[in-house]
Formats: sequence, structure tokens, C-alpha cells
Amino acid sequence: MIVRKNMSVKQTSLRISVYMQLALDGIAAVVFLLSWLASIKPYVVILGLMLLSLANTFLCGHYLLRDLKRHLPNEEYQRLAARYFPYGSHWLWVLLQYRQLRDMTGETGRLFLRIWLRTMGLIAGSMLGIYLLFLLLMFLL
Repeated sequence: MIVRKNMSVKQTSLRISVYMQLALDGIAAVVFLLSWLASIKPYVVILGLMLLSLANTFLCGHYLLRDLKRHLPNEEYQRLAARYFPYGSHWLWVLLQYRQLRDMTGETGRLFLRIWLRTMGLIAGSMLGIYLLFLLLMFLL
């Protein structure tokens, strides 16, 4: 639970993306272990896991906008939506406009943006880890 100055904000929707990425990492670990033990190269499975992780990043953008809409005052959300969310829930657009968005929003919005950025970092690091482990596994087998 996130608590900020007498304001209690329930867990954000972004926790779903974190749980999903942890599940994908667990599946990737099992696939790596089984492929190492069986001496096979699981190209299709790893590609599928990478694509699911990429889809998870798109869901993060959707969850961020949903959380901002739910927890920000209506006037503040409408101002941000008109200026920074013209293309819907595209996470790349939000990432490119992160500094401007952070400066335009209040304390609650900045809190959600920090949580979102950390979640995106977790997913990106996880995708990089899966890719590097796959390259290592490919060269060892």
C-alpha cells in the first residue's frame, strides 16, 4: 500500500505487470534448466517469452493511464490527457514525455510516474536477462 501525506492510495494496477513479469521469469528459468539438461535449444519458447514481456510493457502504459485517471483529480487528469496522452496508452510516448509530464503533475502523479518507471525498468532488465541467458545457453550447447 502506498501512503502519502494523509492520503491512502491502494496498490496500483502496475502490480499486475510486476507479477506477470515474475511469472515469465520463472517460466524462463524452467525453460533454461530443462533445455540445458536435455541439450536442446528452445528458440521458439524464448522468443515467445520475449514477446510476452514486450506485451507486458504495453500493458504498463495502459495501467499507468488507468491509475492516473482513477487517483488524480479530474481537472488535473484532463489537462494531462489533453496534452500528453493524445495517442492513448502508448508507453513509449509517455516515456519520451516523462520529464514534462512529471513537471506538470502534482505529488500523487509524480508518485505514480516513479512507480511506473521502476516497473518499466524491472521489465526491461528482465527482458535483457532472458536474452543474455539465452545467448549464453546457445553458445554453451
